Amino acid sequence: MSDPRNYELAKIFVDYSLKVKKGDKVVISTSDLDPLDLIAQCLKLVLEKGAYPYLDIMGWNWLIDRASTGDLVHTYYQYANEDQLKNIPEIYNNIADWGDKFIRITNYDNYSHLSGVDPKKKEIRAKAREEWFYKIINKDWVLTYYPTPAMAQQSGMSYNDLVDFYFESTLVDYEKMGKNLQKVTDIMDTGKLVHITGEKTDITLDITGRLAEPAPGLKNVPDGEVFLAPVHTKVNGHVFFDLPNFKDGVDVVGAYLEFKDGKVVKATAEQGEEMLLSTMETDEGAKYLGELGIGLNYGVTKPMRNTLFDEKIGGTIHMALGRAYVEERGGNPVDPNVSAVHWDLVKDMRKKGSTVEVDGKVVFKDGKWL
Repeated sequence: MSDPRNYELAKIFVDYSLKVKKGDKVVISTSDLDPLDLIAQCLKLVLEKGAYPYLDIMGWNWLIDRASTGDLVHTYYQYANEDQLKNIPEIYNNIADWGDKFIRITNYDNYSHLSGVDPKKKEIRAKAREEWFYKIINKDWVLTYYPTPAMAQQSGMSYNDLVDFYFESTLVDYEKMGKNLQKVTDIMDTGKLVHITGEKTDITLDITGRLAEPAPGLKNVPDGEVFLAPVHTKVNGHVFFDLPNFKDGVDVVGAYLEFKDGKVVKATAEQGEEMLLSTMETDEGAKYLGELGIGLNYGVTKPMRNTLFDEKIGGTIHMALGRAYVEERGGNPVDPNVSAVHWDLVKDMRKKGSTVEVDGKVVFKDGKWL
């Protein structure tokens, strides 16, 4: 798709998110060649900066199940044995070690490409690639999900409307956004206990000593959230996630979780319960929370069945089962929850009676930050 807005988006990636400079080693990783214009604009700008680009088409996204072209990921799972699932080609580590900065573009031509794949096989591969994945997470990267006809169908929009929605969501003043998010960050930084109430929800999360991270387009595009890692052994209560979550070809709708001393002790879902339960069996850390986030991008208004967008919806909160980030802000460098899973589930707090309290003070009510 040739569109002048691709150039503007590439400039955000290169100039703002990653601040690419002369001599940087930049990996441009994509699911396939469908977003060719965006790839070309990123390549052009990286070269103009005097940096060294490496184009990774399908490779990394194939490794993390984010490439649907030709059903090659599905074919791999269909025929791979346990030994093959556990052995990640060393070339991926070499690229991760070489790169300084990473532009990550995901685009699906089929959102159900993992339907029918044995969950146990996915768990084995997820564990095997964990060390490699941490290498990427701990470097400078920016990620987007690029619009495709499959995404339009997934979100219930026409393709043209989706493209306009995508660029309206991504081409924003992220520096201005950052100033607004900082106000929320300051409140969370000094807090000790978060209490969230709403539909089928009454849960407390200890955030003592944890620092929040504002997200104004430095990692995800679109962006607009504030997140932190709660003390993963001090989460108690129950929470209901009403927004649909699409994972590996399965819709998980109406997920309900009960926590005791941080661990999920009961889990149900109105739809996709098997996916919910099997994901939490990946490892012990998948039964604990690694993130609490507050969506504050009021330009994103409707669920897309795509977490990168949905967790940013202004007036929502999300919690991630599994891995916590290890950075001081937004994570926990001392004792992070460790898991091969990091799965965000989103709750709509715009419904009347929904509140977020920090140390007994209501700061978020009916989807609005007070």
